[in-house]
Amino acid sequence: MSGRDYLRWSQIPYPGELYPPMNAVTPEAGSWPMFFVSRRGQDFIDPFGQTIQWNIKNPNTIDWESELIIVQQTLKNITPQQIRIAQSWGTGEVSKQLIPVIYNMMETYGIASTKAARFLGFYHAAINDAFVMAWHFKYLWDVARPCQYDRNLVPVLFTPRFPGYPSAHAVMAGCSEAVLSYYFPQERFRINQMMEECAMSRLYAGVHFKVDNDEGLTLGRQLGQIVVNLIRSQNI
Repeated sequence: MSGRDYLRWSQIPYPGELYPPMNAVTPEAGSWPMFFVSRRGQDFIDPFGQTIQWNIKNPNTIDWESELIIVQQTLKNITPQQIRIAQSWGTGEVSKQLIPVIYNMMETYGIASTKAARFLGFYHAAINDAFVMAWHFKYLWDVARPCQYDRNLVPVLFTPRFPGYPSAHAVMAGCSEAVLSYYFPQERFRINQMMEECAMSRLYAGVHFKVDNDEGLTLGRQLGQIVVNLIRSQNI
């Protein structure tokens, strides 16, 4: 199936349902205010007044049939470890999983309480912006989920009630990677591995295409770098 023929999330029923999904989760979230990105008409502006060109593929350029095969093969050959990864990252919010890790790193490297408070403020604000940008593109492009492409697909986890592209887990993971790696450069490799696993967990779960995760990571890292550029400019 060529990109221009991709299925729309809002038009295809989920397996076992007769009608397309009607209970979309917070479709307006893509228009919510952000902390590090502002809007000027149809443009997005960074903290330094520069127009942002987001690094994410238009779904019209993606081979969704090939992406579906990847999901099908992943679920067919799923391992117990991959199921555990899917369940671990799929339980609760991504930030809930990361906060204990963040506090541990702050203690390990002796981050002063004042700087810790400032860092946590930046981090949570960045996660807000990651969510908003993920939702902006999800509802802009309205890309269907794997289970809507293949109604016989049996995901490991429940498929969320909102469009799939890009993966919000992946956008948050990419953004987190950029911000955390700036504050804790000694942990850069471990952070990268953790965030890659977070994104990949959505493929293991069967609720996202691989490209949802790949492009989500790219978008999140770009946003995270915007945040880091502002932090660096303040020299704190």
